[in-house]
Amino acid sequence: MRIEKQFVTGIARGLTYYAGGAALVWLTYLLFGWEYAHAPGAHHMVGLLVLVIGAVLLIRRLIAVLTTPADTHNKGALLVHALAVVGFILFFKLIILNGALKRDTGDPAGSEALTLHNQTNTLPLSDTLFLQVADSVQHIEKEQPLHKIGRLPK
Repeated sequence: MRIEKQFVTGIARGLTYYAGGAALVWLTYLLFGWEYAHAPGAHHMVGLLVLVIGAVLLIRRLIAVLTTPADTHNKGALLVHALAVVGFILFFKLIILNGALKRDTGDPAGSEALTLHNQTNTLPLSDTLFLQVADSVQHIEKEQPLHKIGRLPK
């Protein structure tokens, strides 16, 4: 089986688009950073824009392949855009939504949702205990009893 030159050119052109997009995301991160971790940074918005434009290019290439099936350049570019867009969707759905984000099970050791014990204002995490006093939080080793630091009665 011989791969046509136009097919490889389409693949190279699609890969160039996503390589340029990745470089632009990296450059945006270097320039603006990510100061507020609870909201997406500028580099996230640039990455999303690259993917949205990639989805538009995917639709455009799909229409071009359906209208002129003999054009192998469009087939190569379609392959790259389809792999990028579908791969991102699968990554987001399978890895991020189902795997990495644990649900609140009520068990602080098995859950990433942190709950503060209301009676003692403490948050146990494996071998570390955090004590909330007013608006500040103190880091306490679990081996150190709370009554020795003067926060709980004996």
